[in-house]
Amino acid sequence: MQDVSNTEKIVRILHRDWVVEGQVQINAFSLRLNETYISVNRPAISSFFDDVLDFITKHQDFLISENSSYQQASLGVGDVRNIKIELGKDVADVVVEVEPRDKNYLSHAGIFTRCDGKNLKGGQQDKHIPVAAILQKVQYKLLQLSHVEVCKIKK
Repeated sequence: MQDVSNTEKIVRILHRDWVVEGQVQINAFSLRLNETYISVNRPAISSFFDDVLDFITKHQDFLISENSSYQQASLGVGDVRNIKIELGKDVADVVVEVEPRDKNYLSHAGIFTRCDGKNLKGGQQDKHIPVAAILQKVQYKLLQLSHVEVCKIKK
């Protein structure tokens, strides 16, 4: 498994419902129930274009037109890792990390949110940690850091 460098870019392939009038919506960075990471891809990996083509072919809702265009939100890995979360006046012990998840696609990676060293999950309830608030703050930070790009599938 290859570490993800702070100098790399990552991209979130965007479902067509996640972009309204050219603007990424916050739900593009939400975790589904029990999900522990947000799926992204690494353009620096040589299989990136093949991986995206395979994914888009299997998930047509990510296409935005008949001419094989899709949208992606681009983020800097170092910027993602520098996200700090404040809860009230305190900076919470929250770490946002980007790690390879290359089992099915070599370019696949995940954005994990951890509090006190434990992965936070979508829909998680914890009486000691305000999970929903933390995840929502991370969503807003990712949204602020992202840049939307329209891309053509390279065959």
